[in-house]
Amino acid sequence: MLIIYLDYQMIQRVSAENRLGSANRFRERRKANSMEIQKTHELSKRILFTIFVLVVYLTGKNILLYGVSAGGGRLIGVTVQSSLTMMFSGDRYQRTIMALGIMPYINASLLVQVISALKSANSRAKISKQKQDRWMFIAALAITVLMAVVQSADLTFRASAGPLFWVRLIVILEMIGGAMLTYALCTANEKRGIGAPMPIILLNVLTTLIENLSVHHYTHYPVLIAISAVVVAGTAFLENSIIKVPLQRVSIHNIHADQNYMAYKRNPVGIMPVMFATAAFIVPRYAVRLLAYLFPESQSLAEIRQNMVMTRPLGIGVYLVIIFVLTIGFSFIMLNPKESARQLQKNGDSIVGIYAGKKTTRYLVGLVLKWSVISGCLQAGCMAVSLILSLQGAIPTALAMIPSSAMILVSIVCSLVQEIGTYHRYDAYHFFM
Repeated sequence: MLIIYLDYQMIQRVSAENRLGSANRFRERRKANSMEIQKTHELSKRILFTIFVLVVYLTGKNILLYGVSAGGGRLIGVTVQSSLTMMFSGDRYQRTIMALGIMPYINASLLVQVISALKSANSRAKISKQKQDRWMFIAALAITVLMAVVQSADLTFRASAGPLFWVRLIVILEMIGGAMLTYALCTANEKRGIGAPMPIILLNVLTTLIENLSVHHYTHYPVLIAISAVVVAGTAFLENSIIKVPLQRVSIHNIHADQNYMAYKRNPVGIMPVMFATAAFIVPRYAVRLLAYLFPESQSLAEIRQNMVMTRPLGIGVYLVIIFVLTIGFSFIMLNPKESARQLQKNGDSIVGIYAGKKTTRYLVGLVLKWSVISGCLQAGCMAVSLILSLQGAIPTALAMIPSSAMILVSIVCSLVQEIGTYHRYDAYHFFM
């Protein structure tokens, strides 16, 4: 009987352990399924929102302006300057409500960043995000109105549309509405999507590339292929490599103390100088065009307007200088090596082998200056070669901006991949948060 009782107790214990094991396995499966469900929640939500933004933008690009004749739009894609414009508007004939594209957003962002950089560190700290967004909206609206008025002067309207003044006013309001819709899409995508304005820029650049390459045979110009290959390789290397500045932190005294570093990208500000230089070059041209329209008898304005184009040496030189200067300027604005050195000294930290204070400041300033100059030379130099070849007639003017387009594409793709990877890692660890 004792043996039977012990066997019964053992059977009961084994059964209980099996039930417990089954319950544990069930809970583990539920936990794994829950983690799997949450794994891509944030990433997929943002990707879907970005797709929604692109669909809305593409829908706007198919809504024609009121009263514009079928051939009344100015053809884009023939000259270097018009190719630059199309990269940011994506409208080949500039006769839809999205004719201004993303240029007002980019110019407003540039203006706000420059104004913020001119302020002291204490003044910048007192500026709230809401106030900065309000400044950017006002700047974007002002730039939009200016560009819409100038752009409307290049359109031809149907006689049956009504009085010219009122038709032009309606068109100006439509372009303002389209530009502000683009602004709203970019700001919303920055909060809920991926890449802020970059997906729209990517879409416009791809549209420009496809339309230009469909007209010209790219393979007939091996020099342009070689330049584009150098641009792609150089941009990919600079975008995906970092410089690790080793730090000695007073608060860390364990085995990980020698693994602390300050990371700087070799391409400090990415493709921002090329995009902002394009927009910055267009703004004075629009201003000159507006003045020439208001004062048609002025010969000086007419001469300036003729020379401020990308088909003249003066215009090309100004554009390349803008790229180089913006590369250096944005690098110091975004990275702010002096402020980084001040924060290190304030926290009692230092760069390994370098005394805190002025020596650290000189080292960081020199490091940022060195790589910003290298990045600026790469961007401006590769574009200079293709633009000079275009002036000499060696390549079509429509293909002269291929290296610039390749540079923008590679930089945007790298940035989007890095951001997607960040949200993917966030989703992977979100269950433990």
